[in-house]
Amino acid sequence: MRCAGLLFVFASLFAPGHAAAQAPTASGAANSLGLPIDPALLNTLPELKGVVSWNLLGQVKSRTEGKRVIPEFAPAVRKLHQTEVKLQGFMLPIVTGERHEHFLLTMRPPHCPFCLSLGPEYIVEVRAKTPIKHTYDPVVLTGQLNVLTDDPFGLYYRLTGAQITAISN
Repeated sequence: MRCAGLLFVFASLFAPGHAAAQAPTASGAANSLGLPIDPALLNTLPELKGVVSWNLLGQVKSRTEGKRVIPEFAPAVRKLHQTEVKLQGFMLPIVTGERHEHFLLTMRPPHCPFCLSLGPEYIVEVRAKTPIKHTYDPVVLTGQLNVLTDDPFGLYYRLTGAQITAISN
């Protein structure tokens, strides 16, 4: 019952008629869906040389066509489509297990289910080349980035052929 109540509160905060959902915070930050972002929730991972930043992936706006949300990516993001990139983030398994070939990569650690992500631009679906052992520490992955314009699950990014990589200083 408590979870149902929390979900109701969470859903009502972001319902289309709610004032908080209509305007960005005082800092002006909002996600691609126009929902306000608390600056304290922004990425705390350090920027790494040669690694695509979450700030770059966050350069997307959206528009609505009927009941669909269509992402509109900044030119710098569109240039990444079908290129090999390095991404840093936290593993979020989709199913239980010690090793995963299919999982999500997020900019924030998945310790709180209600503060997991700030929007679809801060989540990357990962298809690994070989299973990767789950860790709670940040990982850096190399793979081919696909910028998605019409994903049925509302995802904006997919990394395929992914594998753990090392960062050179």
